[in-house]
Amino acid sequence: MFSVYLAGYIHGEVLDKCIEWRNKIKEFFYLNPKWFKEIFILDPLNGKDLNSITPDGLKSNIPPQAIVHGDYLSVKKADLIVANLNTFDKNRASVGTFFELAWAYEQKKPVIIITDEEQYLEHPFIKTTASVFVKSVDELLEKKYINYFYKRVHSA
Repeated sequence: MFSVYLAGYIHGEVLDKCIEWRNKIKEFFYLNPKWFKEIFILDPLNGKDLNSITPDGLKSNIPPQAIVHGDYLSVKKADLIVANLNTFDKNRASVGTFFELAWAYEQKKPVIIITDEEQYLEHPFIKTTASVFVKSVDELLEKKYINYFYKRVHSA
């Protein structure tokens, strides 16, 4: 089994977009019989009552410490991190995602970053953390980068 953690923005006002990109990746692997039992997706929205997420995305029915510790455990368990840096036109910084990138870097985990924003593509911390940059989920799936990392450790 190969675990992929989907790091990225969570904001109540654009929750549908925060869910949509994650579901696209899950469906790509879970609807394909070849990958169904091989690639496991760790999603920070799993186990959350999505209706309890506040419009600003900063609170839910889960205590803040449990959210942070749960996300840390997920990054630690993951073989690969996919981090979407898109904030869907909201101006709140993606602080949680930056923490997750730091944890991934500290644990020497490969990271695929989804962004087309110059501020991230040229930022020294992001450039140093990223194994690969893609501009969209579609590009990520078309170029089969998750498959590449899977095959590196499973000799497939």
